[in-house]
Amino acid sequence: MEIVQILILVFALFALSRLILRVKDRVVSGAQFLFWTTIWVMVIIISIIPNFTSAISQPLGIKRGMDIAIYASIVLIFYLIFRMYVKIDETNRNLTKIVRNLAKEKPLNKKSEKHFSTVNKGVPHVSHFIHDNNKNKVRK
Repeated sequence: MEIVQILILVFALFALSRLILRVKDRVVSGAQFLFWTTIWVMVIIISIIPNFTSAISQPLGIKRGMDIAIYASIVLIFYLIFRMYVKIDETNRNLTKIVRNLAKEKPLNKKSEKHFSTVNKGVPHVSHFIHDNNKNKVRK
């Protein structure tokens, strides 16, 4: 076994141990556990039996075994980025709803406005951007 294979194996086992701890802490759901366990077990299999990828890639018309691992990794990365994007978007929408509801319940008073204007020194206040349309008309 090559040094790289050993390092990958150790890392995958470490990742699996962290995953198991997260399941025990109830941070990771059952579906997430199954997904990540599948990923790390595949990494372990590929690190121990490198020809395993060749057995999969040959019938698909891909000459080298590691190419299929790279293709699969890229697809997986895109999928995970998509999932993160959806989750971030959902979080932003929820945060906006919460802030709107809080603003309706407890509007800013003069003391809070003064606090925010002193905290953001150098940043123009909203009132600087609100202007009367009559002032901006060009006189003939």
